[in-house]
Order: sequence, then C-alpha cells, then structure tokens
Amino acid sequence: MGNFATSAAAAGGQAVGNCLTRTTIIGTRSMAPIIRRLSHWVTEVAKVFLGLWVAAIVLITLAAVWWRYVMNSPIAWIEQVSNILFIWITFVGAAVLYRQKLHIGVDMFIEMLRGRAKQVMFWVIELANLFFIVILFIYSLKLSIDVLPNTYGALDISPAYFYFSAPVACAMMILYFVEKIVDPSKRRPEGSVGDF
Repeated sequence: MGNFATSAAAAGGQAVGNCLTRTTIIGTRSMAPIIRRLSHWVTEVAKVFLGLWVAAIVLITLAAVWWRYVMNSPIAWIEQVSNILFIWITFVGAAVLYRQKLHIGVDMFIEMLRGRAKQVMFWVIELANLFFIVILFIYSLKLSIDVLPNTYGALDISPAYFYFSAPVACAMMILYFVEKIVDPSKRRPEGSVGDF
C-alpha cells in the first residue's frame, strides 16, 4: 500500500509539473505574437521619429547658418534644440540597434563555442546587458523626475527633456529582451548597419 501511495503521489507531482510546463509553453506561445507585434510597432515608430529628428537637425543647422551669416541675427535656441534631438537620436537609435543585434561587439570567443556552451554564453551576455539596462532605467528615470522643476538654456525648458531619452530607450530594450526570450529568430543579427 505504501509503494502504491508513493508512486501515485510521484505520478501526480509529475502530472502537475507537466501541466505547469505545458501551460508555461502555451502561455509563452500565445504571448509571442503580441510581443513580436508590439516590438515591431515600437521599432517602426522609433525609426520614423529618428528620421524626423535627423531631418530636423539638418534643417535647424541650415537655418542657423542662414540667420547667422546672411541675416546677421543668430538664433539663440538652435544649439539647445539640436542637442536635445541628438541625444534622443543616440538613445533611441541604440535601442533599435539592440533589437537588431547590430551594436559593435567582439564575438570571436562566442563563435569559437559550439552547441549548448554557445547558447549559455549568449544568455549570460544578454543577462549582463539586462542588468545594466535596468540599472540605467531606474537611475535615469529618477534623475529625469528630479530635474523636472529646473530650467535650462534659451528656451527655459527642463533638462528632463534630455534625460527622459535614457529611460525611454531602456524601456524599449527591456521589451526587446523579452522578445528574444519568446522569439528565437531575434537572437541573431537582423539586417546590416545602414538599413532603415
């Protein structure tokens, strides 16, 4: 009787474990399309904004040259707006490159690994990235909120307009990390630098 009870409990435990595993896999599979679509949508919106910001910097720079050298009346806010746009381009562009795995990296040692060791090293590096991203998100969000009442430069705007670029980019990278968990195709480089 004792053996029967032990084996029944073990079978029940195994069934619960299999059910939990199946539920987790089904939950991950059902979340994968949502995460994929959300990541794609965020990336496409980011690319549109990046293009607009680059165009704005070019136009602002041309206007600055025109007003300074032709009109002899320099515009005071040009540098401040260009700096804000450049910082947003840097952080949001870094997030888009993180999704596409196009950041500069030394992968010579990882490429020497095979099979399971290569997968383990990939996730070790990704978890180290995530750790840095979460720390940056927390402290940049705190800094952005702390400087909201301050003003800066000719436009008298808060420097938080600069600083909020970091937590926004970090939130994007956290989303892209989750996408790598649910979609193995996002674990390989996608496209090439310069593709837009």
